[in-house]
Amino acid sequence: MLDPDAPTLPPDVRRQVVRLAGDFFLKTAQIITTAIDTDLVTGMIFLAIVRANVRHMLDDPELAQAYFEPGGLPPEVFRKPVSVYAIARELRLPYETARRHIGKLLAKGLCERLGDGGVVFPPEVNDRPEARQAVATNFHATVRYAQALADAGVVATCRPGPEAQDKAAYMPREVVRLSSDYFLNTVALLTTNLNLELVEGLMFLAVVRANTLHVTLDPALAATFSGIDEIPPDALRRSVSVYALARELRLPYETARRHGAKLLDKGLCERASDRGLVVPTHVHARDDFKASVENYGRITQDFVNSLAQAGLVLT
Repeated sequence: MLDPDAPTLPPDVRRQVVRLAGDFFLKTAQIITTAIDTDLVTGMIFLAIVRANVRHMLDDPELAQAYFEPGGLPPEVFRKPVSVYAIARELRLPYETARRHIGKLLAKGLCERLGDGGVVFPPEVNDRPEARQAVATNFHATVRYAQALADAGVVATCRPGPEAQDKAAYMPREVVRLSSDYFLNTVALLTTNLNLELVEGLMFLAVVRANTLHVTLDPALAATFSGIDEIPPDALRRSVSVYALARELRLPYETARRHGAKLLDKGLCERASDRGLVVPTHVHARDDFKASVENYGRITQDFVNSLAQAGLVLT
C-alpha cells in the first residue's frame, strides 16, 4: 500500500513528470513486448510472474546480489510459484483472461507450471539473447528517463547506499527489476484510483501520452504546463485513433476498440472531430485524477531514490 507520508514531488513539476513518465511507460512496454514477442497484456503478466517468484529473494541483500549479478540465476529452490488467481487479482484481470495469457507464456517456454499448479519463470530465460538485449535497452532508457526527471528538478532525496559503487557490475539487472516494479505500480495505481480494468488503464495511459507528447517534447510548452493546476487546454491536445493505439500497445484492433468504447462510456475520453480519442481538460482537473497525480509523485520519487541506492547517480 502506498505510504501517504512518503516523499512526493513539488506541485510545480507534477504534470510535467506525469507526461515524462507516460512516454517512458510506453517505451518500457515496447521493450517488454519486443523481448518476448507478444502483446502487452501477456508481457505484463510475465513481469508480474517474475516479480512474484523472486520478491522474497529481493528482501535478502545477499540473495539479491547473487541474483542480479551477470550470469547469476536464482536456484529453482528459491523461486516461489504464483497462482493464476493471484496474478489475475493483482492485475485486475478476469481469471479466464489471465489463464489464457499464461497459456501463451507456457507455450513459449517463458514460464512453467509446477505440481501445485503455480507458475514460475525458468531462470534460463535470463540467458536468452533477446533477454540480455532487453536488459541493456531498458537500462539505457531508464538512464535517459532519470536524467529527464533530474533536468525537471526531480532528484533523489536519499544518499546512495555505501555499497553503490560496488553494484556497477550488476546494476543493469537491478535497474530492470526497479523499472519493472515501477511499471506494475503505475498500472496498479491507475486502475485502482480510476477503477479501470487493466486494458482500459493501458489504453487510458496511451491516450494521455499521445494527446500531449508534443507538449512533453517542447521545452517551452513543458515548462508552461508543468504544475498540478497548469493543465494544457483542449485546443492543444492531439487526438489519437484506436488503430494507432492498437498498434502501439500490440493489441487486436477489436480489443482496443472495445476498451476505448468503455473509456468513452465512463466519461474518461471523448471523440475529437476526426473521431480520434482525447482525454479532455475537465478530466485532468477532476479531484480523483489530481489525487492520482499526487500519488504518482510518491511512486516516482521512490523510484528515483531506489535508482540512487542501486548506484545510478546523476548530476
